[in-house]
Amino acid sequence: MSLTVAGRSAPRILVVGASQGMGRAAALRLASGGARVALVARTSADLDVVAKDVSAAGAADVLTVAADVTDPAAVAAAVDAPAARWGGLDGLVNAVGLCEPVSGGFLETDDGHWQRAFDAVLLYAVRTCRAALPHLLDGGGAIVNVSAMSSRHYLPMMPHYSSQKLALAHLTKNLAKEFGARGIRTNAVMPGMVESDAVAKRKAAAMAEHGWDDEQFFEYVNTKYSQCTYGGRLGQPDEVGAAIAWLLSDDASYVNGAWLPVDGGSAF
Repeated sequence: MSLTVAGRSAPRILVVGASQGMGRAAALRLASGGARVALVARTSADLDVVAKDVSAAGAADVLTVAADVTDPAAVAAAVDAPAARWGGLDGLVNAVGLCEPVSGGFLETDDGHWQRAFDAVLLYAVRTCRAALPHLLDGGGAIVNVSAMSSRHYLPMMPHYSSQKLALAHLTKNLAKEFGARGIRTNAVMPGMVESDAVAKRKAAAMAEHGWDDEQFFEYVNTKYSQCTYGGRLGQPDEVGAAIAWLLSDDASYVNGAWLPVDGGSAF
């Protein structure tokens, strides 16, 4: 199905955090709708692999930008490159989010944990939005921030991460109010327990160690995280990617400032 954003086909979309997980899944979904997709991540080799998949999925054009988005100069360059190539932008996806659980809880979560979460969950998104908005304001468009349902789950091992994800959701509301009447929609997806690349590795190791099947691994994880989903399984990155693509698209043209749960139903 062809994707349109702000009335434009082959929309120009920047995906930050595109090398794996939900960012990669969003890029593939956007590509299948014929979007032009700029992929941003730290490692060129990883981006090259994703770029081949995104091109094969149907993207009208693919650009890769290797950048550490905790570096302000790198953020500016990552936004400017696709805007210069395509004469502007129609959409932005912020899908970076360092998750660094601390088993000892709050008292063992030191300043370094808090600073890394602030830089890699919230501040980079502030910078990408600040850099992208002037391009979006030229013709309208949409922003989707990847927050997390953990911001409502109050998990002792990740107060730093969850706090910044909630701050990201509130940033989304602020941008929606300030720029909505100027043609820019800003929404957030709130994923629950998703089988990201990191989770898949932990799952494979746990299944091998304990002889678990998928259902047993899910029960272990759901118990560990306070029975936080009714879904009966882990979510898949593509399910979040589909929600991101929808929120960007004109099919969601009257959706602004939303926090969209993608969590299989939440117990919180």
